Amino acid sequence: MTRTRQRNRDLPPRVYLHGQTYRYAAFDPITKRNLAPVNLGKDKTEALKKWAEIVGKAPESKLVTVATLWKRYEEEELPKKSPASQKSNRQQWSQLAKVFGQVAIHTLTAQDAFLYLDLRGKKSPVQANREIALLRHMLTKARHWGLISVNLLLNLQYRNAEAARSRYVTDEELQAAIEFARPWLGALMWLAYLTGLRRGDLLRLTRFDCKEDGVHWVEHKTHKRVVIIWSDELRAIVDKALAESPDTRLFPYTESAVNNAWGRFQRAWAEAGHERFLLRDIRAKHATDFETKGGDATAQLGHSTRAVTARHYLRKPRQIVPIR
Repeated sequence: MTRTRQRNRDLPPRVYLHGQTYRYAAFDPITKRNLAPVNLGKDKTEALKKWAEIVGKAPESKLVTVATLWKRYEEEELPKKSPASQKSNRQQWSQLAKVFGQVAIHTLTAQDAFLYLDLRGKKSPVQANREIALLRHMLTKARHWGLISVNLLLNLQYRNAEAARSRYVTDEELQAAIEFARPWLGALMWLAYLTGLRRGDLLRLTRFDCKEDGVHWVEHKTHKRVVIIWSDELRAIVDKALAESPDTRLFPYTESAVNNAWGRFQRAWAEAGHERFLLRDIRAKHATDFETKGGDATAQLGHSTRAVTARHYLRKPRQIVPIR
């Protein structure tokens, strides 16, 4: 039962006067909680206009918080993504929830995103970018679901500066690393270099993908069909992996097992006096070396634009020929 106002009885429902400031505290019927109060200003006439605009844009039956939106996003959108993306999105949400969890989605503005990028960016600029990107997509889905009429973060251009990774693994380093690592991990590195496949795809390869003309595969991320033509080295490493595997997979290991093994290998590698590198740096080496030999790395990796290849995968310095 709603309590009867003792003061300011002329104000609309859920509009209150706090000191000299009018505020509107909407109610979320889904979570059964009050949303974060919206500042309506100190002028009563203007405050009532703002209240009318808010209620007109989003009736209380449709007022939802960012946390409520995340629940639906997690149920309907997250399962469409790869396991790695799902894990990343949940980590990103854990940070967003601290700031935006109880905020009504129709009150979010670009300025809120700018402030988040600035403050969160002081400690983790790249993660701040990823987190706002997730929030932007959540609001895009909110518009698709009819929860808001416009996504004010849709054309957000501002973001924290990100430096593209530039680590290039030399031939000598890769050969030494393969010999230094456990045999199966060395084989995984060599196959990654020969094919340029992502780690997840390498771990999904089975003997049934190996046909007479090459390795037939559908990339897990892009769903594009590829055929990796046999070479003597490729055939040798695949045959060796299959001979040592206890099942039909080339590498019978989970993503977490590979992560743990890679971490141990890199610690030992560094203690031996070598510079660390990431497993995905080998895919960049594949692209860089393929381009150096005159190939098209963009087509080789299946990227939709040249910009992605150039920014993230071509790691050798650009050569400049003197004009004369």
